[in-house]
Amino acid sequence: MAKTFFERRRELYESGQDYGLTPIGTKLYYAAAQGIGTGISYGVMYWAFYPDKMMFSHKNTITTGPSRGLNYLKATMLRPTVYFTAISVTFSAVESLLEELRGSHKDPWNTAGAGFAAGMVMGGFFTRRFDIASMAGVGSAILMGAIELNGPTVITDPESQHEKMFPVKVPIKYEESEELSGLKDKYPAYKDN
Repeated sequence: MAKTFFERRRELYESGQDYGLTPIGTKLYYAAAQGIGTGISYGVMYWAFYPDKMMFSHKNTITTGPSRGLNYLKATMLRPTVYFTAISVTFSAVESLLEELRGSHKDPWNTAGAGFAAGMVMGGFFTRRFDIASMAGVGSAILMGAIELNGPTVITDPESQHEKMFPVKVPIKYEESEELSGLKDKYPAYKDN
């Protein structure tokens, strides 16, 4: 008899093989918080660079222009907050769904699928055209899948990188490479450089 979803998750948790799977509610909560924070930050930066307009009268005096009011607040703060929150929640929800369906955690295919869904939402919000939204989805899928595949760093061999940066044995006298010795023999005028 097949196990239910909750039984399978309970077994994975008790055996220690859940590999840090976070419940979807927690993921969505953090994604919504990140989207709201990013949208508010964007709105505040927009306000800083585009303050209220000044009005010039015909006698070279400056007075404040008309107040932008609640519509300006909605356009610069609420709209970006909704956009960023929708994109981040979509990404988290689809990634969690794919993790549960495929049974694998930290898989580039899960992240690519979630990137496609988030890109579709992003392209749909901004253009309202399916062709642009689908290409935004494909681009986001490739980018997010590549980032998940490569990991958080661009160093592919951290052990040899660490050995190059911090060698165990440092020679007392400088040792030239064979290439440098050959170049000094070939160009004797630059031997002492």
